[in-house]
Amino acid sequence: MTLRRRIFSLIGVKNFRDMGGYTSSDGRVMRWGHIFRSGHLSDLTDECGMEMLARDIETVIDFRSDREKERHMVHWPKSWIPDYHSISIGGNAAAWIQELYAKLSQTYFPAQELRDQFLLAFRTIPLENKKGLKKFFTTLIDEHKGNAMLFHCTAGKDRTGIAAALLMHALNISKEQIMEDFLLTNKAVDLEESAEKIAVWLSRKAGRAIDASAVHPLVGVEADFLEESYTTIRTEFGSIDNYLETELGLSTDRRQKLQNLFLQ
Repeated sequence: MTLRRRIFSLIGVKNFRDMGGYTSSDGRVMRWGHIFRSGHLSDLTDECGMEMLARDIETVIDFRSDREKERHMVHWPKSWIPDYHSISIGGNAAAWIQELYAKLSQTYFPAQELRDQFLLAFRTIPLENKKGLKKFFTTLIDEHKGNAMLFHCTAGKDRTGIAAALLMHALNISKEQIMEDFLLTNKAVDLEESAEKIAVWLSRKAGRAIDASAVHPLVGVEADFLEESYTTIRTEFGSIDNYLETELGLSTDRRQKLQNLFLQ
């Protein structure tokens, strides 16, 4: 029942889901219908807009780079024009993947290199994007209007996955539940079907057969990815709690305010 409540099939928006229902260490629960995560909104339809309006989503936080936003522009439907916040968060994998596409016809498909690039991205995003992640939390707290909020990147799994994990940690959600939410991408996007489609497309581009399992990092996530972020944060800052406080501006009072907004 919880899984069905959490993931929504919405034509025009991939990996769209409600983060409600997870339980904090003090017994409170993340509010249903209050904080959502997704992939990009560039294929919004009028029906999507009506769905967002019905869910009372008033604030949108977009982690994509300027280049990504130019390549996939958002045209807000008349039915839904939210309060929009652009908070660019970079990652090493995105640029490398573009290079991969460009040279694919001349080289083999470097499956291990692809996975390594995603591991590198998860190591570096918490270090190189502290300003953006701090702004993310500032927006959640200070721009909260009582309506629902949505944050997203392009696929809604890497940058969005790290931000979601940090948010849930700040709300004192257990590591097991955080990982459950992180890995839910693989169900939300139907990992095997999506990987097969990408593999077929890449095979045509490369002129040779590429196995679907080799492209999993492009469409899904692995537990090891998020663990890379955890390891980096603990190595550099001692603990995730210390990172949230010293780098992302979540003092005891600010963290309490965040918890009061998103827990019930």
